[in-house]
Amino acid sequence: METKQALKKLQQICSRQEKCTSDVIVLLKKWGIRQEEHQKILERLMTERFIDEVRYAEAFVRDKIRFDHWGTKKIRYFLRHKGIDKTVCDKAIGSFDRDEYRSLIGKELAKKRKALKGSSREIWAKLARYGSSRGYEMEIMRDFLGDNAGD
Repeated sequence: METKQALKKLQQICSRQEKCTSDVIVLLKKWGIRQEEHQKILERLMTERFIDEVRYAEAFVRDKIRFDHWGTKKIRYFLRHKGIDKTVCDKAIGSFDRDEYRSLIGKELAKKRKALKGSSREIWAKLARYGSSRGYEMEIMRDFLGDNAGD
């Protein structure tokens, strides 16, 4: 694929769906575009606002919390893995409504609790593990679990 074709295809892709720089680089490598051309294409996409890391991070946070019910720890990890700057991650996570986020965690833990069996201590441990795997903060989970490990 030629550089011009790649640019045009990326413009089409980015106009339909948010992409970050690392996503675009993966596509460029997959298409066999020379390394020297990557920066030129990225700069053009950023200048024309097809790629915007802040916009990408905000959309990622919003979608992962609302639809996938991820916690901020897991979201932060994935954004950093994509190469998004820490300050951009923090800003995007901070822009999400904290009350909605806390409510979501409460609903998810309550739903999971209904499916669990065992002593109160075992249920507490299972819920804590579940919440941690979803990326929820222990400080928030304690509000819903109690902080005494089921005693």
